[in-house]
Amino acid sequence: MTKWKRSYALLTGMSLLLAACSGASGGGTGDAGGDGTTASAENGSGSNRGGAADSGEKVTLKVSGFKSGSELGAIPEINESFMEANPNIEVVYEGMPGTQFKEFLKARFAANDASDVIMIHPGMSDVIAYGKAGYLLDLSGEPWIGNFTEASLKATSSDGQVYAIPNDMNVLGVYYNQKMFDELGVAVPETWDQFMQAAERLKASGVTPISIGNNDGWMTLAALYTMAPGLVYADNPDFDAQLNAGETTFAEGWKTMVERWFALDEAGYLTAKSTGVNLEQAQQAFATGEAAMYIDGNWSLPGIQSANPDLAVGMFPMPSNGEGQDAIASAAVGTTFAINKNTKVADAAKKYLEFWSQTETQKAWAKSQQAFMTIKGETGEVNPALQRIADVVASGRSYPFLDQGWAFGGAATAEMMTSAQGVYLKAITPAEMLENMDNAWSSAASNQ
Repeated sequence: MTKWKRSYALLTGMSLLLAACSGASGGGTGDAGGDGTTASAENGSGSNRGGAADSGEKVTLKVSGFKSGSELGAIPEINESFMEANPNIEVVYEGMPGTQFKEFLKARFAANDASDVIMIHPGMSDVIAYGKAGYLLDLSGEPWIGNFTEASLKATSSDGQVYAIPNDMNVLGVYYNQKMFDELGVAVPETWDQFMQAAERLKASGVTPISIGNNDGWMTLAALYTMAPGLVYADNPDFDAQLNAGETTFAEGWKTMVERWFALDEAGYLTAKSTGVNLEQAQQAFATGEAAMYIDGNWSLPGIQSANPDLAVGMFPMPSNGEGQDAIASAAVGTTFAINKNTKVADAAKKYLEFWSQTETQKAWAKSQQAFMTIKGETGEVNPALQRIADVVASGRSYPFLDQGWAFGGAATAEMMTSAQGVYLKAITPAEMLENMDNAWSSAASNQ
């Protein structure tokens, strides 16, 4: 039984988690049909066999995805460039919002009528699940797969097979007030001890070190996501696999991490009474100089800069690592492109993905999504405020958002957010929070 449960908190937490995951993974919210690129998703005719793209025969390549309307980005321009370079291939794109697309895709695969190339959400429960079920081509042997960072490929790969290309990446990190740091002589921390020292110095100056809102628990989820890469996965990169196999638990693997996080609250480094503060209020407190740091994703930067255009702001990866270890960023793939295993135009589909694997194509796409690039050694046109953490991602020192590697991530993250509120309110302990997460995981596994 869960030791801390308030139904309204769980429902609110789950709703905001879904919204956050949609934003973090590019889960389209625009209206389908408004971009002029929609079409039926019938597969190519029997005459459009795999070799047609090289033979000069005109073929139609059907592409579908969860980007449409205002979120379509550079897809039309990229498709036009591809068709100019490959005049015998006509690309027809069909887009719709993310939630709608997930149901659409299930129905199309069930009817053996999915498009040739498919934009699929990253992670175990989406693109990897479809790949393991036999719906997608294995791309591991394609030379252009090597263009992408190993970190980004984790969101599309399993057991040595690569089921899709990772097109863009979002990041969670620690925003900081550069002017405040400089005036107080606080250097950007690179280890956990330095982070704690920085927080103490900021607190002594009279400002809140870390602005956070926990009325729904999502910002604690975000904080733990930033801590885990350097603290949990640096020592045990197989934690997710062990968790999915039932060989470990959150209580075993996360004990030190949650103790360290909630110790920040005990020390007065977090917003006081944060369960009564929402994300927007926390972001505003940081933007107006009431707090020195704020933990969130790159997608929140426009809101911060809109609230205070004059704010000198930067972002660094959470330094949960020890001395002599590198900080590791928390970064997640947003969109992927996979090839329907039953496509009749496999050569054309591979040409399309090869085109998307080129640096210039990925630069155009990342810019249109205000995201980071997944190409090795490339960051694209990054906002200067994000350059520090972008360099870390480009170096390959990143780990995906945790739930992308979890078989029962929905149950675990919902409980994480709800139980975190209980810890702040002293209703449960950090250990009981982890016990609740393990119970939620076990329940989801047993109901599979």
